[in-house]
Amino acid sequence: MKTPMPFCEELTAAAGSPFVRDMMIVKFQREVDVLMLDEGELRKKAKEIRNRVAERDMLVGELEKLAVFDSASQSICELSKLQTQDLTEVASILVNVMKKQTRASELLGVIENLKKLPY
Repeated sequence: MKTPMPFCEELTAAAGSPFVRDMMIVKFQREVDVLMLDEGELRKKAKEIRNRVAERDMLVGELEKLAVFDSASQSICELSKLQTQDLTEVASILVNVMKKQTRASELLGVIENLKKLPY
């Protein structure tokens, strides 16, 4: 007979009954669904910001052709600051996406272990 892993024993003790186990599965699955929804929204926001950055890059390229004017130089400087802020925000968003993916993956592993429990 196969000896269950210690983690499975902890889950068995925590679950206690098939009803509690099923409720834990539902709770964890809901959390996974919320994490995946959040991840999708964050990815959409990051894509919108990247598109905005690309549009500004085109504008900066055009303004650099007019760099002889002080106002063009000032506009380029201001756009560069906005680009930096947006790229920093995208990096932060993607870090959050990775954290949500990791948590969702962990929860899916717990769900699978709960489903394997003998009852």
